[in-house]
Amino acid sequence: MSRNNAYELPDKLNNFNVYDGKYKLTGVASEITLPSLDPQTDTLNVAGMAGEIESEVIGSYGSMKLEIAFVNMCADLFAFAASTEPVVIRGSQEVFNTQTQAKDSVPIVITVKGRTLNINPGSFKKGGKGEPKITKEITYMKIVINNETQLELDKLNSIFILGGEDMLAKVRSQI
Repeated sequence: MSRNNAYELPDKLNNFNVYDGKYKLTGVASEITLPSLDPQTDTLNVAGMAGEIESEVIGSYGSMKLEIAFVNMCADLFAFAASTEPVVIRGSQEVFNTQTQAKDSVPIVITVKGRTLNINPGSFKKGGKGEPKITKEITYMKIVINNETQLELDKLNSIFILGGEDMLAKVRSQI
């Protein structure tokens, strides 16, 4: 959704699929919690200031984890755990036009790269769901909404784009 279209109100995520590289994963649960971006900070407290503040290091973030739950154990669970391919989450978000009352949808694509940190095989329950989970440490994350990059964090290559602005371009040019 562009800032230029003030009439589009994000409504709900209609549906999504998860891909490990080019393969669609089967058995993925209906909800994924995306990694939180918590900046690395240091306390700034200098003479003349009336207190201290936490000052973030621009583009530098702490550990980020993505947990993907499956409904039950399946071959895709273990193939996904072994894979270092990018994880791509492709969704369709409904938007509500506040001027015309019409509904539409926009694509959301989230790409993450990382390595497996944890394999939780879940439980083994008669007549129930096992809910196994794979946790990956994330080194790269990109969020594209309606074909516009809103966020891109590449820890290994010092790239941090937020709201379309390259926040580390000047830093990269100086080092």
